[in-house]
Amino acid sequence: MSRTSGLPSEGGGAWWVKAIIILVSLPVLAWPTLLSRCSADSVARTFVWLYPAYVIAAAVCAWICRRRRPEITWIIVFLMILTHAAMWVLVDMPL
Repeated sequence: MSRTSGLPSEGGGAWWVKAIIILVSLPVLAWPTLLSRCSADSVARTFVWLYPAYVIAAAVCAWICRRRRPEITWIIVFLMILTHAAMWVLVDMPL
């Protein structure tokens, strides 16, 4: 614990949590494929464009929450997994 603020120190952290967050974020690398499979006039294209920003923001939030609120980290990780699946379903089954 830090002497000045009473909060846990920021150093370190479990390496496996970092590995899981990175692993769960990797499907965003398929973004160009998703974009190419999406029709140009589709509403889904807007969601596909926002998808990488969401994954990056969610990964950062999961990393920030890991020490003080680990349950929030796991909720965010689960939501990222669901989002990856939803994006593929959205592109494969257009609106």
